[in-house]
Amino acid sequence: MSIQTAFVYPGQGSQVVGMGADLMHDRPRMTEVFEHVEAVTGRPVIEPMVHGPEDRLRETGTAQLVLFTFGVAMTRALTEEGVVPQLVAGHSLGEFTALVAGGWLDLDEAAATVVRRAHAMARCCQERPGAMAAVLGIDSDEVARVLAQHPGRRDDGRPGTAVIANYNSPRQTVISGDAATVEEIREAIRAESIAVSRPLPVAGAFHSPLMRPAEDELRATIAALPLRRGHTPMISSVTGELVTDLERYRDVLAHQITAPVHWTRTARRIVAHRPSRIVEVGPGTTLRSLIRKVDRGQEIHPCGDTTHLRALTGTRG
Repeated sequence: MSIQTAFVYPGQGSQVVGMGADLMHDRPRMTEVFEHVEAVTGRPVIEPMVHGPEDRLRETGTAQLVLFTFGVAMTRALTEEGVVPQLVAGHSLGEFTALVAGGWLDLDEAAATVVRRAHAMARCCQERPGAMAAVLGIDSDEVARVLAQHPGRRDDGRPGTAVIANYNSPRQTVISGDAATVEEIREAIRAESIAVSRPLPVAGAFHSPLMRPAEDELRATIAALPLRRGHTPMISSVTGELVTDLERYRDVLAHQITAPVHWTRTARRIVAHRPSRIVEVGPGTTLRSLIRKVDRGQEIHPCGDTTHLRALTGTRG
């Protein structure tokens, strides 16, 4: 099946202070989306998004809601100008934006769930501190081998935890776990001289067993969500497959906080639909870079500011 346009939505970590300021000036209707989400959730969006400071915007509870809302607002601006997706997908948090964009979940329900998700994860980070690191230059099988050979021990002497959290591209994998074990894995990789690893500026061990309390806390919320079959097909970044069975997907979504992100599989599935173009709806070009690791010839457009929006819609304001 060939499609015209696919929208993809980035996850936590792509936020930057000042994002959205130019868009709200040029497209006042985008401000309505931000203000609506603030009213529904009782949480600030515009102030930390536009003015920061960076430390505040990086907080899990703030970053997730800001990114989600920005993606929804930008999607509205695009669709109002006739740029409409025939396929949607999101990386981790971005999947909630894709749910709204694809008509699978209402904005209000999704926004409230994002707030609950973010705060459950933030509490988990405080109670179970952890770390994440990107491993570049080897495939996930090699990373899994190193993990198996170095189970690690936590600083308190208990068995360590380190797992693959993100299968981002054929040669980029993210590991997640307690800080001591993640550092042991990084040291083993350095000792073997097989790859480069970089610590990620995150608050905890996302997509790992250390997030289990957050998953348990959110499970009842996910179970009660009024999911419905959307007007636009969606690929889940947990499975890398099209969502077809709503009840099965509900369980997948509940497991998302501890399950790895299969973005390589997701990107391959998107590319298999032969889109004429993919639009990364959000700040930055992280997903653009990762998808091009799967298919260098794929046309991918960023859409995170006024210039991008004008280029895609052919408008001046």
